[in-house]
Amino acid sequence: MTSGTSGWITLLAGLGIGSVVAALVSWWSTKAVTISNHRQNWINALRDDLVTYLREIEVVHYRNARLSGARGEPTTEDLQALQEARNAALFVYRRILLRLNMTEPLHVRLGELLKGLLRVQNTTADSQHIDEVIALARQVLKHEWAVTKYGMFTIPVVAFKKMVLGQ
Repeated sequence: MTSGTSGWITLLAGLGIGSVVAALVSWWSTKAVTISNHRQNWINALRDDLVTYLREIEVVHYRNARLSGARGEPTTEDLQALQEARNAALFVYRRILLRLNMTEPLHVRLGELLKGLLRVQNTTADSQHIDEVIALARQVLKHEWAVTKYGMFTIPVVAFKKMVLGQ
């Protein structure tokens, strides 16, 4: 075997290993982008559901206030409108629960706060309770965005940002 032949063999071996490595890097990169896109869609859907849920809770309180302020017996239409509003709120609430992770403390707490809004005790929604839901939802969404953005490096990056930047 001549030195020229061994050079070709080395070159071909290097290209073979290089192409395998390139294929693996390409596969991993494609997978990361796909997961990131799905997570971003999930975050957007969760945000939309949270806004819809809060709107539906306001509708339930509005319908309840109309019934409370009505003179005489409530009409069948009023009762039906209240039930439809409650059903719409329950539908979105359950969809949110299915989107939340039942093992993450922030997600569990958000689910509990959302459930508390289903209890209609006054003619208006409890604005302090709604503010708590919004604040916690913002924390959950921010964390999920960090996971989408940093992937497997989320914990060290977030810890570093808290330590250095105070975020």
